[in-house]
Amino acid sequence: MGHTPHPTFPCRPPVLASAVDESFAGAEQVLLVSGNDPAADMVALHRHAVEAAVAAGVRRILYTSQQGAVPGNPYRPSDIHIATEAMLADSGVAWTALRNGAYGPLDQVLGPWQRTGVIAQPEDGPVPCTDRADIAEATAVVLAGDRSFDGPVQLTAPTALTFDDFAEIASGLTGRTVERIVLDDEQWVADRIANGVPEQMARFMLAWYEAARAGYFADADPLLTELLGREPRTAADRLAARLPAGS
Repeated sequence: MGHTPHPTFPCRPPVLASAVDESFAGAEQVLLVSGNDPAADMVALHRHAVEAAVAAGVRRILYTSQQGAVPGNPYRPSDIHIATEAMLADSGVAWTALRNGAYGPLDQVLGPWQRTGVIAQPEDGPVPCTDRADIAEATAVVLAGDRSFDGPVQLTAPTALTFDDFAEIASGLTGRTVERIVLDDEQWVADRIANGVPEQMARFMLAWYEAARAGYFADADPLLTELLGREPRTAADRLAARLPAGS
């Protein structure tokens, strides 16, 4: 679903910094893939990469951001993306922030619904769950194409769905009723902790649901479809691909 919490470290290892500086030499464009190292200061790492790209004379920096990277979003990775987009805006170089829709594996998002017959998660909201491969293909199109995109753009599936929608789709695919059960937030956190998940991580994960129900991920954008030149993979396509043969 996104990044993990991380402590702050004061500096970047010199060897790694040098490698980044050298890798940008002669580049016209740089694709900066946002990091998710839980033991690193991602904003500082992104800042060094941006500064290295500017020093190398690149014409444009493309950054893999996140849908809903706006102030107030309770999902903490949005703060990293907001800070990185701000430094890109101040860099003096043309930039594009690819605000990608949630592309986590559906089994991770929905839980073990095939075994249990239920999607039992906290209260959610509409999210255009997007196929990772579609986002990768669209990113390649942006990098290789002649069309420039300035500032933030959204790459999402064309339709935002709730867990109720997923339950309906799953029921249609399997021919059996898949039920949506809304779990209490605190009980959900307690269950995660009981299963060995640290409380800090459980509450970090809960923030994604809080952001979804508050509408931070609700907007679906047609740009992904336009860049692909075809319809992106639907939720039904992705669920069907996970079903056992003969289901």
